[in-house]
Amino acid sequence: MIKNLLDKLFGKKEIRREGREFGVTGTVEIRGVGYSLDNWSSSGYAVKGYDGPLLRGDHIDIHFRLELDGSALEFDCKSIIVRIEPDKEILAGVFVEMSPETRVLIANYFDS
Repeated sequence: MIKNLLDKLFGKKEIRREGREFGVTGTVEIRGVGYSLDNWSSSGYAVKGYDGPLLRGDHIDIHFRLELDGSALEFDCKSIIVRIEPDKEILAGVFVEMSPETRVLIANYFDS
């Protein structure tokens, strides 16, 4: 029902399956360049300031770092690019091929 309402309001299907966390401080390093984290969820991320050659569907290695009070949630994994908005300089990707320990860290973060 909510997805149908969003479709009518914004004219496109809402495809996100989980809520995103905005207002966080962090970076995603892509090909040696750090980009500011715009938002993230347990399955992926979006960064701002991206103006590069990647395309939707590209598989890349990333280093993810989320600043916490006095510590950080940090890990390496592979990612698939799912969205690029050149006019807004936004790139979004999903996490894939990560260690079980990293999955537990992310789950614990969102469960707390």
